This record gives sequence, C-alpha cells and structure tokens, in this order.
Amino acid sequence: MIHRQDSKTHWPLRRAVQLLAIIAGLIMPQTPAHARTLLIEGLSEPPLKWLSGKNPRGIDVDIMREVLREMDIKDYEFRFVDSGKRLLHNARLGYSDIVLTLSQNDERSAYLLYPDENHLLLDWRFAIRADDVHTIHFDQYSDLRAYRVGAAAGYSYTPTFWNSDLDIETVARNDLLIPMLLENRFDIVPVNYLSTVYETIQNGSRAKIAFLNNPLRRAAYYNPFSRASDYPDKEVFLAQYDEILRDMRHDGRLLTIFRRYLGPDGVDWWKSQYGN
Repeated sequence: MIHRQDSKTHWPLRRAVQLLAIIAGLIMPQTPAHARTLLIEGLSEPPLKWLSGKNPRGIDVDIMREVLREMDIKDYEFRFVDSGKRLLHNARLGYSDIVLTLSQNDERSAYLLYPDENHLLLDWRFAIRADDVHTIHFDQYSDLRAYRVGAAAGYSYTPTFWNSDLDIETVARNDLLIPMLLENRFDIVPVNYLSTVYETIQNGSRAKIAFLNNPLRRAAYYNPFSRASDYPDKEVFLAQYDEILRDMRHDGRLLTIFRRYLGPDGVDWWKSQYGN
C-alpha cells in the first residue's frame, strides 16, 4: 500500500518531467547546440572593406551588418587577412565562415557555397581627364587609337584590351596610372571604377577625372560561405541572406550604403548596375 501511494504521489512529477523533455526535444533542433561567433573574413580594399583603427568599415561591411541585423545575429566578427592566398586557404579549411567579395568560378565553388544574389557588380572602366569628356568616347577599341593609353603591368584587364592595336604603355604599379593621367603623360587609363572614385574623393582630385561609360569588364561579386565551416544551418542562412539582399535592393538601403561612401557617384553607379 505504501508503495502504491508513493507511485501515485510521484506520477504527476514524472509526467511533468516527461512533458518538459518532449518540449525541449521540439525546441532544441531550432537552436543549434554548436552556434558560435560567425567569422567573416576579407582583404583590406577601400571602399569595400577595411579596418579603420579597430573598427571595420566599408560598403561590404555595412551590407553584411544590415543583413545580420535583420537575422538578429549579434555574435559575429570581421577579420582581415594580408593576402588572397591566405583568404582562400582559410575558407577551404573552414577557418573562416563567410568570405567577403569574391567572384564565382568552378574551382571556388568546390569549397564555397555561393548565395543566389550578388551584392556588387564591379567594373573596370577607362578614366580620362575631365577636360576631355566631350572629346574622347569609347564604343569600340578603334575609337581610342589616337590616344596614349596607360596600363599596369601584370593586370589581366581583358584579352581584347591587350590584343588591340592601341598605343599601350605599361607602368609598374596600378596606383601610378591616375597621377600620370593628370600629369598629361597618358590620355586614357583602365582602372577599377569603384576604388578609383573613392580614392580620388579622398585625395581631392575627383573633379579632375571622368569615366567612359562602357566598362571594359563587369563581374558579379558575392559573399559566399565556406563549405568546410561548421557554423550551423548554412543553407538556411544563405536563403535568408538572399531574401534580405533583395529587399535591400528594392527598398533603397543598398543605395544608401553606396551613397554613404561614394556621394553622388554612388547614385550613378547604382543606376549603371540596376538601371533605376
């Protein structure tokens, strides 16, 4: 009798424990046990991403922060590495989770999960002196035959550019091209549009240069996830990332970020990419 009474007394408690275990089992799969700091790596490339003191800054950084805010992910860290080789090595081995601003190819897709949405279309364009904006135009390479063209040795640009019959003179470093253009040593130089706009805004020479509209090359860039990363629910993350990025493109948040770093050029660049 005592044993039966003890069982009746403790049955509600046991039942309650069982119910809590069932509820916990339902909840736990939605909150991965190995959730941790999200590690986001990139190269220092203003205005896309760089470290200002101890503070990460840049277009890519602000885009990613806004995406993570929408996802309610607060535990993340931006890290900067010193070479592209190290950046890809870390991603291949899962030492990082997300890599900022990479183009897509078959080799990288073997160890990176790419979102559907690119966040940038990066252009290489011809820069000219602002005084020549009504004189020089570019629809085909033959339009540029009469001009002195500078280029950086070791840069691929495009095969068509190098195989053209233009009067091309190479210099040792890419950062020499704009100064030599402004010194009237070249008439035309191919440059990374985004970086050149930002750098000339910073050094006060933006008004002295202009860009020919048709890009030499345009490529889509993404923020892919390392396949080797053990961060939970990568595919779910990327699906949410795509949805948020589409929303940011349509509601003006992306344009606001571009304008923050590029001023009026950010609006022009936006229109060149999305036609609105």
